[in-house]
Amino acid sequence: MCGKLFSFRTLRAAIAAGMAAFLCVVLLADAANAQADATPEIAALEETSFQQAVAAVDPSVVRIETVGGVDLVGEVLTAAGPTTGVVVSADGFIITSRFNFISKPTSIVVTLADGTKLPAQIVGDDMSRMLTLLKVDASGLSPIQPAPVESSRIGSWALAVGRTFELEFPNLSVGIVSAIERLNGRAIQTDAKVSPLNYGGPLVDLAGRALGVLVPLSPQQTDETAGVEWYDGGIGFAVPMADIYRVLPRLQAGETLKQGLIGIQFQERGPLAGTPKIQAVRPESPGDKAGLEAGDVILSVDNVAVSRIPLLQRELGKRYAGDTVTLKVKRGEQTLDFTVELAAELLPYQFASLGILPQRNGAPELGVGIRAVMPDGPAAVAGMKPGDVLVSLADRDITDFASLLEVLRPLRPGTEVAASVLRDRANVPLRIKLGGLTTEVPAELVPEKEVVPEEAAPESSTGRLSDTLPGRELKYWSYVPENYHPERPLGMLVWLHPGGDSMEAEVLRLFRDHCHQRGILLLAPLAGDVAGWSADDVEAIADLVRHFQKEYKVDPHRIAVCGLEDSVPVAFQLAFKHRDLIRGIAGTNGVYRQRVPDNDPDYRCQILLTGFEGTPATELLKRFSGILAAMNYPVSLNFQEGAANGSLTAEWTENTIRWLDSLDRI
Repeated sequence: MCGKLFSFRTLRAAIAAGMAAFLCVVLLADAANAQADATPEIAALEETSFQQAVAAVDPSVVRIETVGGVDLVGEVLTAAGPTTGVVVSADGFIITSRFNFISKPTSIVVTLADGTKLPAQIVGDDMSRMLTLLKVDASGLSPIQPAPVESSRIGSWALAVGRTFELEFPNLSVGIVSAIERLNGRAIQTDAKVSPLNYGGPLVDLAGRALGVLVPLSPQQTDETAGVEWYDGGIGFAVPMADIYRVLPRLQAGETLKQGLIGIQFQERGPLAGTPKIQAVRPESPGDKAGLEAGDVILSVDNVAVSRIPLLQRELGKRYAGDTVTLKVKRGEQTLDFTVELAAELLPYQFASLGILPQRNGAPELGVGIRAVMPDGPAAVAGMKPGDVLVSLADRDITDFASLLEVLRPLRPGTEVAASVLRDRANVPLRIKLGGLTTEVPAELVPEKEVVPEEAAPESSTGRLSDTLPGRELKYWSYVPENYHPERPLGMLVWLHPGGDSMEAEVLRLFRDHCHQRGILLLAPLAGDVAGWSADDVEAIADLVRHFQKEYKVDPHRIAVCGLEDSVPVAFQLAFKHRDLIRGIAGTNGVYRQRVPDNDPDYRCQILLTGFEGTPATELLKRFSGILAAMNYPVSLNFQEGAANGSLTAEWTENTIRWLDSLDRI
């Protein structure tokens, strides 16, 4: 038998296996045919279930229309059409999305399910979950039935309901619950389509019970338009009804609820972050007042174990400003309990400063060499001199620039600390009263003395270069000083040209000699649209900066972006979105009109605003500078005479270069 002998038992087993396989195929075929026959019936049953679920919530879903207000908030066009709300009490309280009122309308009209139109007033706001409570003068309304908390299961049906089309029956979008306890425990996630048409409407299960109320939210942003960019995108969020009813009495009492903040930072970030070991505590924050310290490990929040940072964030994210939490903390071998009252906002962070410029070329092996001392600054008053090497501060050893930043980070301006410098090989003790990070651009700043490395520089492309970023359709030109050597890290200035003119020849002419003298790499991406830059270009520009960081040795503390007129907003967007990348923003004759994020203790960002006298931007720049200064950003404001033809000037270039060359001041 084909060269192989089979026993009778083997043959019988083979026949039995074949018959079993044949029967399996027949049964599967029969099942498939039965399923095909049943498909229309199943679809009909599903459709009926959806309709019945929506019918159950129909009396509780209202239409909301607004009159008046602004048309634009930031770059988001406010909703002009009707949207949705949910009745939560028989006596006229209606919960909806706060996004529906960011235009600050002059009047609000609610249309009930039976067609009755009523004026409404805003009673309270939940700023953490983007909810607003309305009140209409009515009684006998039908409050929506909340679903039990345990019924929010991943994969279960979820219907996003709104009342923006025909009044007779709500509009709906069908999806599933795709995640729970998202956005630090604040929201249920669904793939049902969510948009301004049903913001404020309920997310409903098949039993006709509300899982939550639909709102725009975002993991990355917290402003009032965050999450709107996912319009109908398959990522929608709903605030659980249990959370809404828990704070409903506070909203009915007219409170404005805000996210509770504690003021601690961790070294790790993101969904895979590990043990919640505190890296730093924000000065004068709730965590600071409670006694938390860097190095503490948080074990639990109100007796709920938090072994990882996302679990801690989930527990804290559910709470509001004014709430009190008990933290169990491990400090060394001790286990301690702390009671922390969460705050609505943190005081603007202010960087402490010595008033020195660090030595870069020929820096000492240990400590921080002092290149320059700012006139009348804390270091100058204390007696520090150029050429000194700072080796200790606040009773901690200083080994390099990074360690100096780490020591200064938790200290506040006005604090007096001990310091020690090496001067002529002798240790000199000093006392220094720290100041705030100076905003003045040095009137004179001699380029740092060049130290020539013994070995020859490796082959690297220098001079004026042009190319397209690999993997991106982003063209650019650059200038790398011909004297570049990886032993001397370069500063970097990212030039964003105004719309319609790359200004390549002019900018290269103005900056070339300065780049060579001060070790600065000039990087100039080119906008694909002749009209100029847009927010969509930010990621490509960031990738270009990273590409040059790989190609050349770049000092991460001296990377700045420079914008002129209509490119200034994109310069700020780039810096605020990529704080780990950009440490300085130079804006000329233009301002940033969106919400400015808080000053981040982890990433220093210094700002230079320049205006040309007599231009319409003068008053705007003054007001914008005041906003930044109030948030404790180190901002320098400079007004100069512009060239007659609107071109940049040598004075503007020199001021910008001195600012960039002192970006690593400390």
